[in-house]
Amino acid sequence: MNMRSVVLVGLVSLGLAVMMGAVSAQQPASGPAPAAGRGRGNFGANFTGKIEVGDSSNMRTSRIRFEAGARTNWHLHSTGQLLLVEEGRGRLQEVGSDIVDIPAGQPVLTKANVLHWHGAAPDHASLTVFKQRLRLLAGSGWELRDVTAA
Repeated sequence: MNMRSVVLVGLVSLGLAVMMGAVSAQQPASGPAPAAGRGRGNFGANFTGKIEVGDSSNMRTSRIRFEAGARTNWHLHSTGQLLLVEEGRGRLQEVGSDIVDIPAGQPVLTKANVLHWHGAAPDHASLTVFKQRLRLLAGSGWELRDVTAA
């Protein structure tokens, strides 16, 4: 991981820690009670209207740097997978579809149970964050072949 990424991750982590501390230290505002949520502290006070904070204990987050041309094998997920290219240019292909370039900053949601691969463009590296529920599924094996024509 390069120094810029280390500093960025450190600053984001510090910012999140400060925000969480500030949220838990807030006093309730006068007036109606904040919406009930399953978050920590007085988290519900940060919203207007009724909210519910979902359980994220089964969420997996990965941050992977693909060198130019690197990519995953064909695979699928039992739920959608969110991809966000932070730096560079990524690529995605779902079986039966054309290859799609993914510029930095553009989120992409893959479809559940659809074979796909993703990685970096041939001429650009890609730093990508992935968010998904549950585990990667493996079937009979053919879907785990290398991507040969990308």
